[in-house]
Amino acid sequence: MPAESSSPDMSPLGGLADIQIYHYKKIQDLRERVDSQSAALMDGRTNQQYLVFIGVTKGDLEKIDRQRASIGRHTRLSHYTDGNLLVIKLMPSAKHEGAHLTLSRKLDRRFASMGLPEDCLYPVGSTRYERPNSSKEGDAGYRPLPARERETDWPRIVFESGFSETLPRLRHDAGWWIIHSKGDVKIAIIISIKPRQKTLVVEKWCPSPPPASRPAARAQVITITQNPTPRRDNIAQQVVTVQSGTGSTYGVVRAPLILEFDKIMLRAPVPPNESDIIFTADDLALWADYFWKGLK
Repeated sequence: MPAESSSPDMSPLGGLADIQIYHYKKIQDLRERVDSQSAALMDGRTNQQYLVFIGVTKGDLEKIDRQRASIGRHTRLSHYTDGNLLVIKLMPSAKHEGAHLTLSRKLDRRFASMGLPEDCLYPVGSTRYERPNSSKEGDAGYRPLPARERETDWPRIVFESGFSETLPRLRHDAGWWIIHSKGDVKIAIIISIKPRQKTLVVEKWCPSPPPASRPAARAQVITITQNPTPRRDNIAQQVVTVQSGTGSTYGVVRAPLILEFDKIMLRAPVPPNESDIIFTADDLALWADYFWKGLK
């Protein structure tokens, strides 16, 4: 049985309690704040990955887009026309990008092992998706080919990652994908990174049967920690301790992580080669070990 997480705060500033809000002046000021906050993240002086600006119109956003290369490709933008609010997520290093990139690469390999062509999934990267009152860029996403070939189609699975302090905002992001795609996004994976504890928390968000006109969201939560003896309050239904190749041990709570084939590929799997993708406790422990090794 999956663990249920409370519904995310879907207001534009959902998950960003107590964050400082800046008045947008000009692109140079925005660039300087992005550079300063990115440097602080890289140096470990802060774990705050978000910057918020008010007074950013759609015209301002178009100008910012034209200067995107000088502002930083490591940014992800979310814009809300109600209130002219711009939320910038910073992903300046392997510590921020590596978790979702390595897990999504495992997804690619699993499909290849089933004998599917290597181009069966089309990566949308940080493509911006538009709704009438908001727009958003994710960390990574995939849509299937050849079932869906239009550039504007929503991804079926998206990945978002960030430091543990940003978990409420990551949940907001998962909800945004599911609700604003009207359920076209079938799986949203969020990864919360705790560097000091060497812990990764993975939440799988999916649409629930809609009680009203829009999809609700529910979550499965998986915790991967390097503590060989998980605390009592960390134990859910299954705890697996894995000895990795380096001698490190990982407790994996609530495995496995199951990514349903039909939700991603838009068709039923064809036995015997095709099936749901199942990341076992061993798989997740090896993924976590690989991620932390890459940061040394």
